[in-house]
Amino acid sequence: MFGNGLRTALGILAALAFALAAGCGEAGYDEADSGYQPRVVEVVKEVEVFRDADMSVEEMTDAMPPQAAMAPPAQPTPAPIAASAPAAAPAGGVDIPAPEDIRARYASVQRVIVRTARVDLIVDAVQPSLDAIGRAAESAGGWVVSTNRASKHSGAISVRVPAAELDDFIETLRGMAAEVVSETTDSQDVTDEYVDLRSRMDGMMATQARLLEFLDLAPDARQALEVQRDLSELQLEIERVSGRIKLLEETSAFSLVTVNLTVAAQDMRVDAGPDRTEAAGQPIRFRATFAPPPGVTDFSATWDFGDGSPPVTVYRDAPTTTDGERVTETVTHFYEDPTDSPFIVSVALSGTGEGGVAEGEDTLIASVSRIPQIQLYAGDGWLEVEQNDEALFAASFTRPEGLRNVRYEWDFGDGSPPSTGELPEGVTRIESAHIYPDYRDIPYTARLSVTADSDAGETSATAEVSVSVRRERGFIVAGYDLGETFKTAVRALSVAVQGAGTLLVWAVVFSPIIAALGAAVWLIIRLDARARARRVAAMEARRDAESAAANRDGEATP
Repeated sequence: MFGNGLRTALGILAALAFALAAGCGEAGYDEADSGYQPRVVEVVKEVEVFRDADMSVEEMTDAMPPQAAMAPPAQPTPAPIAASAPAAAPAGGVDIPAPEDIRARYASVQRVIVRTARVDLIVDAVQPSLDAIGRAAESAGGWVVSTNRASKHSGAISVRVPAAELDDFIETLRGMAAEVVSETTDSQDVTDEYVDLRSRMDGMMATQARLLEFLDLAPDARQALEVQRDLSELQLEIERVSGRIKLLEETSAFSLVTVNLTVAAQDMRVDAGPDRTEAAGQPIRFRATFAPPPGVTDFSATWDFGDGSPPVTVYRDAPTTTDGERVTETVTHFYEDPTDSPFIVSVALSGTGEGGVAEGEDTLIASVSRIPQIQLYAGDGWLEVEQNDEALFAASFTRPEGLRNVRYEWDFGDGSPPSTGELPEGVTRIESAHIYPDYRDIPYTARLSVTADSDAGETSATAEVSVSVRRERGFIVAGYDLGETFKTAVRALSVAVQGAGTLLVWAVVFSPIIAALGAAVWLIIRLDARARARRVAAMEARRDAESAAANRDGEATP
């Protein structure tokens, strides 16, 4: 960043050099009296060459020979940083050493090694152990960097001790612990980085001195500010590199040791339960009982089912009826593939509380296999029987190896007690009889269940039979069922009586209407009869009149 500004400043400085040369000539300076003017001209020429070549500040500084330096007025030399300042400049100007000379100066530097260590310890008590580790670090010539008391039962401390005392300090830590859980040390060789940083520091210090010379030659404030800006940027880079050098020197001289502390756990009795024999694909429930030490109240249980599935951790528990005993939350697991059976199931419990830390674990064996399947056949599934006749049921089934306690149950579907029994070894056929005392239009459903035990668990199979029950036939004479005929007649009579009763009810309900209709009909008939009688009388009277008239006419004729 400061290189571009410096390149600009050098360009300006070239112009200033010509002005200075001219000014010095006007003031009466002579080549014979002073070598200043020719040296300025030489510097200007070299600056122009470097600018045309687009060289960086470091490349310009390294490439400029000592004899090209301008003799400045007396100027205090900057204080050295981390013993990295270059050698004193000769009387004629600042002598910039070449990069290869700087690197050669540090070629014989002793190897710079940064060592760190991490130790995990089990201790009897956290706080006393933290205090003891801090005192041990101070006794070794180091100091405590940080401490962290995460809980009553764990903590951490970071210290720095002289690198030469690291091994002895770690040995001291081992003596403080009830158990060393882990111990890791790491070494990093930073010699190359250290030498490069020191070389850069020497080069930047020499460049700073040269810029101070240029600052004295600035003819006005504006150009002086340009050079001062580059000096400020260079100073920031010097401080950054100086800080890194100091860090490497300190970290190589004092090793960082991080110690993690955990309180030693008390033993806790855990019982995962008896070994299990289960069926593949069926839910299996696990829970453990345990007896925690006094003062331990918060628990977690981690189950590993041994089949490659992720462990399951539960945090709930409950007391049992036994004093001082607790039981973990129940977990459910499915073993889909029994190929790798048996499986080792483990449970690890840990607890914390005012009483400290407690741990315990237990295992059980889970033998998993596929449940044998029973195939059951109960005919074509249909049976027809007469009411109060004996219905015969027959079924057969397969009996795979490993089955025991084979039993059956016939439920005939009419509410009667089922027929049950146990089948001896080798029997694969089931026969039973039942009487249906009641007829109904809808068939009964008889269900047969066969159940057996196996190493993988209980297995069963069911089959159903539809039973159609006919009415019971009565006394038969000459092909007639007298009982059925009588029943039919009774049913017909009951239907007739029922119809007559219905008609009577209708007559009673509708009698007023029927009476009115009857009176109307009677009146109409009566009126019609009277009209018909009048017509007959009229016709007879007309006939009589006509007859009398005819008689009179006959008598009148001679």
